[in-house]
Amino acid sequence: MSQLYASLFYQQDVTEIFSDRALVKYMIETEVALAQAQAAVGVIPQSAADIITFATQDAVEKIDFQSLAIATGLAGNIAIPFVKQLTSIVKQVDEEASRYVHWGATSQDILDTACVLQSRDALVIVELLLNQCYQTALQQAQRYRHQVMMGRTWLQQALPITLGHKLARWASAFKRDLDRLQLMKSRVLTAQLGGAVGSLASLQNQGTSVTQAFAKTLNLTHAACTWHGERDRIVEIASVLGLITGNAGKMARDWSLMMQTEVAEVFEPTAQGRGGSSTMPHKRNPVAAASVLAAANRVPALMSSMYQSMVQEHERSLGSWHAEWLALPEIFQLTAGALERTLDVLKGMDVNAENMRANIECTQGLIMAEAVMMALAPHLGRLNAHHVVEAACKKAVAEQKHLKDIMAETAEVTALFDAKQLEAIFKPESYLGNIQDQIDAVLQEAKGEAK
Repeated sequence: MSQLYASLFYQQDVTEIFSDRALVKYMIETEVALAQAQAAVGVIPQSAADIITFATQDAVEKIDFQSLAIATGLAGNIAIPFVKQLTSIVKQVDEEASRYVHWGATSQDILDTACVLQSRDALVIVELLLNQCYQTALQQAQRYRHQVMMGRTWLQQALPITLGHKLARWASAFKRDLDRLQLMKSRVLTAQLGGAVGSLASLQNQGTSVTQAFAKTLNLTHAACTWHGERDRIVEIASVLGLITGNAGKMARDWSLMMQTEVAEVFEPTAQGRGGSSTMPHKRNPVAAASVLAAANRVPALMSSMYQSMVQEHERSLGSWHAEWLALPEIFQLTAGALERTLDVLKGMDVNAENMRANIECTQGLIMAEAVMMALAPHLGRLNAHHVVEAACKKAVAEQKHLKDIMAETAEVTALFDAKQLEAIFKPESYLGNIQDQIDAVLQEAKGEAK
């Protein structure tokens, strides 16, 4: 990604985790853990593991990234030339110890485990942003729980809801995303160590002991068996990130539509130079929504690549595994970026209550037609009530009158309700169903989590 666009779509900390320098750092961490694990069970001398640990403390500063990039293109992955450089760095300290660098491992062991370490650190940031979005949405749901606005279906005005209810639904989505993250960690944050074909034959009868010590050293889950060719762990991470980005995209679609000039109910926060136009000085564009929606558009395409990468040949694949290297980092960066911008909007959203009320009234009472029908139904039957109200709606539109005035002239209505009762039926606040119960349930769920 161009650095000019990175600030628009990505999140800085996650971008750093997936930088070239950070990848090498995670690979060094993996190699050191491997040496220490092997020393712990007696596969290599403890002195060699200690020297490898010492010699690689600042190894990232000694890596020649330019030659590493060139050699990667020839070798087919970064691990092969990386191990050569790392071995050379250790050799400068102790030639004997350098013989034990990368002992018994294969390139994919190092790259997969480094990827898991990257994912673990990146998930910390994603989870932090998710939780901040969740807590902010809860606060705003409480704040705007009684702010009546139009609920819309098929992009048309439907029935009244409250802004707090919309925010509670968003909060509930964030909660589910947080739950998904927690539930998958023990499955996906798993060390990879299998050697050439997953048998660890190079370690003879010490393979299981080494893999257990290796996972423990890195504070990762120990896999029951090698997963070189079974990519569900990596794809599950990406899938959960895809759900998170999709949920954020739904929210961005909502607030961008509410920012339309003719609607003007909610606006993104203002800032110097934000949301302007190069030619139209009056514009206030939903720039955060544009970034989030772009991510929600891009991630599914990347997910397609991830899902296709699951179909691999035999013990280790050709090409499918490699496709993950391109897709997963971008999915992480787009997800974190989308959350960062969503949080910004949730914190600083500008609500126009007057326009919300005006939009409710713009149909001259037609949006309360169902409320009138349901008030009549116990007396006339639902179907007959529907016919009465439908006819009144047509007349209100034809005569350009408020539906309440037409209903006040309808015999079936005046026989049952006086003017005061009819007025109460037409109040949007009187037809909100169990919205407040739902908001309370979402807020209560959060309190339960906090205990």
